[in-house]
Amino acid sequence: MAISEKRKAINTIFEQLYTANPGQVVYKFNNNKVKQVTGNKFSNQFDATKFDSYDKLPELLKKHGYFIIHIGQGNHAFIKGNGFHKFENITKRVSWPRSKSYIDAISDSEAQSVSTAFNDKIIHDFLTNNKNSKILVHTARRSRTSYDLTINNFKINIYALQIEIDGIYETDDTIATVEVKNQEHEDFEIRQLFSASKYFLNLKKMQKIPSNVKIRHLFMIRNKMQNYFKIYEYAFANVDDPNSIYLVDCKRYNY
Repeated sequence: MAISEKRKAINTIFEQLYTANPGQVVYKFNNNKVKQVTGNKFSNQFDATKFDSYDKLPELLKKHGYFIIHIGQGNHAFIKGNGFHKFENITKRVSWPRSKSYIDAISDSEAQSVSTAFNDKIIHDFLTNNKNSKILVHTARRSRTSYDLTINNFKINIYALQIEIDGIYETDDTIATVEVKNQEHEDFEIRQLFSASKYFLNLKKMQKIPSNVKIRHLFMIRNKMQNYFKIYEYAFANVDDPNSIYLVDCKRYNY
């Protein structure tokens, strides 16, 4: 789906809602509304609502200070506020040995990046500072979760939202989720980490994961052309507020 077509469709929907009721904090819409505007242009209406970085966001949303959140079961909302976080500058840089791998050489998938960071012991260093530590890797997990979030003092209920986690690393006392991009952007959509955070908090509440297991959230960028991995770890000061995100640590691994 061309990004220009996505922007055009979302601009149209936002303009209709905003013009009818100017100045609201939240405007809700759904996939049926997207299909009404786009007709048969897109086979997946949900994809038309996804913008992974601020620069890709439609101009009308930027102008009025809104972004998009997904609230589950084909429902979405424009909400006034900031839904993106700018990557911090990395000062920790290390040279790292690269394993020879035919599979890694021919694959450009995000799942492969999760695997390669594991195979080359990059994730072992970042999580435990020990290449010999025992870590399990799980790639590409889809699930559904429900939770409440608060933005600008406005509470929104998220119900049965489908989420995808690119990878999970697990030790005896830690579970680390990872979101992966194989291209560079100045920022990222906070919901990608926030939904994973809520998902694992819910698993703790249901006692499917022990309460003493630490949950960590990573954002990984791999640049195969320039041969490096960047890893950022983030946390949330307020578990209900995605805008409470803050950096825990970051490091660059150069091959």
